[in-house]
Amino acid sequence: MEVYREILPESYLLILADDGDAAGGPQLSCALRRALRSGKPSIWIDCSHLHNLSFPTLRVLLRYYRRLQERHIPLVLCHLDGPVGHLLAKLPTALRPPVVPSLLDAERYCRIQLPAATPAPMAALHQAT
Repeated sequence: MEVYREILPESYLLILADDGDAAGGPQLSCALRRALRSGKPSIWIDCSHLHNLSFPTLRVLLRYYRRLQERHIPLVLCHLDGPVGHLLAKLPTALRPPVVPSLLDAERYCRIQLPAATPAPMAALHQAT
């Protein structure tokens, strides 16, 4: 698994992509650890280039989701389709991170979860157009 990072003004974006290696747990763990230490109020994970998710990688994702919940930092998945989406849908709702259709929806979701936060730049950009 390849993990790309983008530091946005109000969130830390991770973009996951398949690379043919089923063991993506260590890469995802390292990326989520960095995101956690970034000080950003939310973490978004773009799964649009992810077609498979191994169980060890899923365990890493769920472990960090719980850890971030304890710190009141929203972790949101977006662009989640196909087998990965079906796998997560089998989990109890309370155990899985929220899934939204797009990055704009992730921004909206986090704005609701963090009402004291200032408006995110994506929303301001969207309103300006």
